[in-house]
Formats: sequence, C-alpha cells, structure tokens
Amino acid sequence: MYIQALSNNGTTPDGALVRRESETADGLQVLESVLAMRPMPDVVLRARHRVEYEGNVRRWVRWSHQREPGGVDVAFERADLPPGVGNGVPSFARYLLVLELAAVGSWVEYTQLDDTDPARTRHALLVRTDTQPLVLPDGVSVSAMRIDQLLDGSPANAFWCDEHGVLQADYIETFADGTRITGISWRTSWAGVEPWLDPEVRAALDASGILA
Repeated sequence: MYIQALSNNGTTPDGALVRRESETADGLQVLESVLAMRPMPDVVLRARHRVEYEGNVRRWVRWSHQREPGGVDVAFERADLPPGVGNGVPSFARYLLVLELAAVGSWVEYTQLDDTDPARTRHALLVRTDTQPLVLPDGVSVSAMRIDQLLDGSPANAFWCDEHGVLQADYIETFADGTRITGISWRTSWAGVEPWLDPEVRAALDASGILA
C-alpha cells in the first residue's frame, strides 16, 4: 500500500491518495488508486481508478473509473477500442510510467487517454531532469530526481522521486464547471495523514475498502 497526503495549501493535508498493487486470478497485474479529499469547504472529492495490465501498463487490458461529484462510473476494455486509442495509457496510470522513468531512461513519450473518455487523447511527454534539493512539507530536506510532464507541449504535472518511488508531486483537479484547484502531494504513512482527515474524507476512504 502506498499513501500520499494531498494538500491544497502545500502544508497541511486535505485528503489522501491510496494505491495498492495486486494480481488477478489469470495473472494480470492491477493498480488500484483511491482518492478522497476536500478541495473546497463544501465538497468532498472521491475517485477510484483500477487498471489491469500485462507486464507493462502500455499493455493494459481494462480499466474502470468512478468519481463524485460528477456521477462518473465508466469501464473500458482495450479490445473494444480502436487500435490507435487502445495504444494509449489512462491518465491515472501515468504513475507507473513515472516509476519506470525514475529507474531508467531520460524521457518517455506516450498518448494519454482521458479517464472518462478514451477518445479524448493528448500527446504526453515525461522528461527526467537532474537530482535537486527538495524540502518536504514536514521540513525534511532531501535530494530528489525531478520528472516533468508535458501535455500537448504545455507543462502539466511534476514529480520528485527517490529510489523508493514518488516522494512529492504537483496535482491539478478540474471540475465539470471548469473550476480548477492545484496543490501538492507527498509520500507519507497512514499515521502521518490520518489525524488530519475530517470525518467525511475518512469515511470515504473506509467505504472504498482500500485500507483493508
């Protein structure tokens, strides 16, 4: 289980992103991601994404995505999509490409698929830069490799990695009415984030079953 705190102000957690890796009975690898946070005082954002793939996420077989608010509940099979679309990677699954690039290589180019509509595609590029100093929200100073993402040529997300994976990342959330929020996430433990979560956010994580 991998846990990241999510913070709109960059210092105190407003939610958490929990990831689990597993395997299906027929040998497919699974990445499941559950997010619960309070991006605004009167909103609790809940999202769940599951992708099943064969060895490498570029060979994904199916994925599902749920999100509230918005009433999103979709699922896709690669075999049902046009070949050009099926060769892309779901947005949530870029995490696996970041881990891959952190281990080897200088850049990764791919087509990013919208999590709710794979027909909406964007050209994506992950670029690995030099290791640089990083001060985490808890005040700890570390050295981390930076990986920048460009979407259709424009800067998007950034990730800072060490030998254990993603230490910190930027995030951007866009709502149906066009509202956008930005913030940062950082690697933590359940003990490090749980005391900050309000009851509704904690209940959303509990209801997902991802913590079990």
